[in-house]
Amino acid sequence: MAKFYVFKGKKALWNLLIIVLVIAALIYVFRVDDGLGIEEEVTSDRGLGGGNLVVVEPVTVRTVPTKFAEYKLERERMRSRQMELLQNFAYDAQADPERKAQMQGELQALVEKMSRETEIENLIKAKGYLDGLVILDQDVITVVVPVTLTREEAARIGELVQRMTGIKLEKITIVDETISA
Repeated sequence: MAKFYVFKGKKALWNLLIIVLVIAALIYVFRVDDGLGIEEEVTSDRGLGGGNLVVVEPVTVRTVPTKFAEYKLERERMRSRQMELLQNFAYDAQADPERKAQMQGELQALVEKMSRETEIENLIKAKGYLDGLVILDQDVITVVVPVTLTREEAARIGELVQRMTGIKLEKITIVDETISA
């Protein structure tokens, strides 16, 4: 035989009130967004004995401007073609040994150049910039970033590139590009 539970007036009202309060408390504790768009976290600083307020901003992802991305892709295509041509000459069995050695040296220089460009680009990203494009050409360097830079930011990038390459600041060109929709 089935059992049915019947709640009498006051007892049912108290149970309903408790359930509503528990649900409201859970919503308050586990709310998704507080309307500010940032989360705040208090951490203690052992050296000062006090607390510091640390504001953690949500990560926003922006796309790189099309012109910048196309330029970077075109550079990669050109480098790929250069490598293919040098490899064909360097490893051609019928080529002159002197010419093969020269092409192998040029291939190695191209790989080193690409490696340095990538290293500098990664450091630019590590410094907080969205992206960067570095073009090494003998003793001249061009750096393109897809944001508008202040003088101080451009100077920091220039000093970083100078430290990495040893090339004088006068030979380093920094191009900034405004992000457009």
